[in-house]
Amino acid sequence: MKLIKDNHIDSGHFHAWCRYDPTSWKHYAYLFASIMVCKIRRFKSVTTHLPLELQHHIYPRRKKGERLIKFGEFLAALIQVNLYWENAPLFNFGTWDLKHGQIEWELVPKNIPLCFDTGHAMLGAKSSEKARESILTIFKKRAGQIKHLHVHENDLIHDTHTTPNKIITKELLLEITKGKTYIFEK
Repeated sequence: MKLIKDNHIDSGHFHAWCRYDPTSWKHYAYLFASIMVCKIRRFKSVTTHLPLELQHHIYPRRKKGERLIKFGEFLAALIQVNLYWENAPLFNFGTWDLKHGQIEWELVPKNIPLCFDTGHAMLGAKSSEKARESILTIFKKRAGQIKHLHVHENDLIHDTHTTPNKIITKELLLEITKGKTYIFEK
């Protein structure tokens, strides 16, 4: 059995195993395992999803999410692994549309390294222009935190991970990737 699938690794950047439910002990186990694999396999970085409690007000136990982040940041610093927290709103399974709407950025801590997912950030926008505007607004507010990007786009409703060609222009791509690592996420 192959534990690390090819879709978890892109250009040496590893995507952690993630859960799609409120924070529990299982999140700690997944994060610990993912960080250790990153270290052992000498990947450039590991990206994991932000806890749901730090993305949506509907999950009220904010402290649970904050503790998971402290654990991850401590472990990553201890063993010297680049750990990035990805904006990953909860989706409806199968249709891959937003379950609770776009993430609420005011909940996201301002002192952690982020992986900015362009496709996730554009979901729910009313037009391509509004999607670009959303990406730029978030990017400008969090530029100092954003260390890595997952670049892709979609139809603004479903997280389809399509190649940038309509919403992410060449100019926008150059602006948001300058000085950052990134992958074109499939």
